[in-house]
Amino acid sequence: MHMIDAHCHLELMKNADEVIARCKAAGMKAVVCPATHPKNFQNGLELSKTHKGFLFLGAGVHPEYVKELPQAEIGKAFAWIREHEKDIVGVGEQGLDYFWIKDPYWQEKQKELFVKSIALAKELDKVLIVHTRDAHADAIQILEKHNAERVQLHMWGESKFASVIKDRGWMVSVGPVAARSKSHKKVIRDLPMENLMLETDSPWFGGKDAEGMLLGEPTNIKIPAAEIAEIKDVDIAQVNNVCAKNAAKLFRLPIII
Repeated sequence: MHMIDAHCHLELMKNADEVIARCKAAGMKAVVCPATHPKNFQNGLELSKTHKGFLFLGAGVHPEYVKELPQAEIGKAFAWIREHEKDIVGVGEQGLDYFWIKDPYWQEKQKELFVKSIALAKELDKVLIVHTRDAHADAIQILEKHNAERVQLHMWGESKFASVIKDRGWMVSVGPVAARSKSHKKVIRDLPMENLMLETDSPWFGGKDAEGMLLGEPTNIKIPAAEIAEIKDVDIAQVNNVCAKNAAKLFRLPIII
């Protein structure tokens, strides 16, 4: 059985080395970690070098940070991404978040950053790692308008755009939220296995310990895998293998599945 977590954030975890050891012991083949703030880029890079061939780095500016980071800092982040293009497999996660950012002015700034991110991903021929929350229609409109190519729709929760996703050949990574979300279950139902990957968004979706430390780990991909297996009525081993192949192909990971 092959397993790849196509979206997690081990660069945020103090015990990342221990977590990775557990992932390998569980039979996982790889994890993709998009660093979402410039302050975490270097730590993510060092982890990817320490765990070369297992941890693959992405880098971008999360839409939540559009208010926090001056344009000069965003420019420096893009420059870092260009400088380290050989060290990364994706740009992002970037996109639109209207849940946390409700001011129309800052939502427009998110759109501007998103468009620039699409252009950067195409320039570098990297996967565009897309975050979308309460902004699915706008995200699809922008992705289509700017002809986004290699796209991962991280934790995508809107099924009515399934035909667009299929036609464009974009990929949706399914996370643990699918165990309790009807909208995410509908996405699984309406997309073929060829458009699905597994993710955990670790360290999120795993609860907290007594000290408030987030406990989510990539081994929790068994949760979305089980949901896909149930909805598609297939064996969970098939889910793991197909989704791993999809992730390896999309990110061009040097892994044999």
